[in-house]
Amino acid sequence: MDDELLRRLRTEQARALLDDADPHHAVMLACDLLVAGVDGDAVVALAAESARTLPPHDANRRLAAVTDELGLPEPDLPTAVTLVVADTCERILDRSIPAEVGTHGLYVVGYEGSPLDDLLPTVAALAAHLEDDLGGRADDDLRTRLTALARIILHRLRPGNQA
Repeated sequence: MDDELLRRLRTEQARALLDDADPHHAVMLACDLLVAGVDGDAVVALAAESARTLPPHDANRRLAAVTDELGLPEPDLPTAVTLVVADTCERILDRSIPAEVGTHGLYVVGYEGSPLDDLLPTVAALAAHLEDDLGGRADDDLRTRLTALARIILHRLRPGNQA
């Protein structure tokens, strides 16, 4: 399996550890694993699920079976946070998730052991503005602020930039 596929697998594994795996991404990941020649029973079972109707709990369970089958240990909490927050920031920047989802997705920076826990007040303020002032619907200003925060986070996650 190539590095990008492994990164995606580790990210969904981390997402399941912190909250819930994205059922759509988990099923698509299993399909991509099959294409790459990773065709164990757990991979096949997850790939056979419906990306639209698979409940998050079942996606977590099936994904855990895949990572067990492949012998991937569960990431530690700081690693899980780093994987999930980086993926969330990339999705914010490429606009593959709505700003509302991205804003709330960044709350993972507050997990114990997070290398980005100092950013929790910034994330909380952005989420409060979204919910309290904007009624849960992002405007252009919030999107601009969220994009800037995503860039800051990704910059800090680069080796040598943690501080």
